[in-house]
Amino acid sequence: MIGAAFGGGFIFGPVIGGILGEFGPRVPFYAAAALAFINLIYGYFVMGESLSEEHRRPFELKRANPVGAIKHLRKYPVVLGLAFAYFLFMVGRASLPSTFTYYTIEKFAWSESQIGLALGFAGVFMILVQAFLIRWAIPAMGAYNAGILGMVTIIVGFCGYAFSTAGWQLYPWMALAALSRFVTPAFQSIMTSQIPANAQGELQGALRSLNSITSIIGPLFMTQLFAAFTGPSAPFYFPGVSFFGAALLSAVCMFIFIPVVRSHRLTSLGKA
Repeated sequence: MIGAAFGGGFIFGPVIGGILGEFGPRVPFYAAAALAFINLIYGYFVMGESLSEEHRRPFELKRANPVGAIKHLRKYPVVLGLAFAYFLFMVGRASLPSTFTYYTIEKFAWSESQIGLALGFAGVFMILVQAFLIRWAIPAMGAYNAGILGMVTIIVGFCGYAFSTAGWQLYPWMALAALSRFVTPAFQSIMTSQIPANAQGELQGALRSLNSITSIIGPLFMTQLFAAFTGPSAPFYFPGVSFFGAALLSAVCMFIFIPVVRSHRLTSLGKA
């Protein structure tokens, strides 16, 4: 449901921002600040603490930071291995928002409206997958199989982006790649099953920290990769290189995910 909300924002946010931008370049930022403030008030006064009293632990400053949280997770080998795989996956996924506009302008000479329509199309499929399909897929297929399916579809989708020869070909790849939204809940489902109740919030904080790190590293890496293969000194012209790189990172993620989860399953069976 959180993912579906993100998909809705992915559709409506740019539209609202574009309309407000007609009233001045600062107006969209004022509106965003106002929405963030409303969110703060709602969270403080309406949303209650979800963790019951018996599962709470004393606050520790050394664990209340990204490094401390991740270090504490070292006692859970499955979680740590999956966190590294998830990091690679998120770096690869950064290629879409950071280079899609450059790529479609460079290769297909798309206009702003064509780019906006394509991103809106992608947002619709995000909502469909995360609001409806995930609720069926995880219970029916299991987190492991759903995660594999999500990673396979994003690898195929990224390769489709990279080697498309016409703009319209991107649309079916977007629809297929939307199934990659299975990956994050699959990772979270497996990881949360490995740790006690009083460390669940710490795990979510560590994952959000990884998201923040990848949102810095990913765009820097992917845009520089795009520039290196489209500029005058490029070894060869390949505007889809960032998507191909993302496919490779996703493949490495999958090849880490499979043995880590399988080894845990075998260990659990041996103990049983």
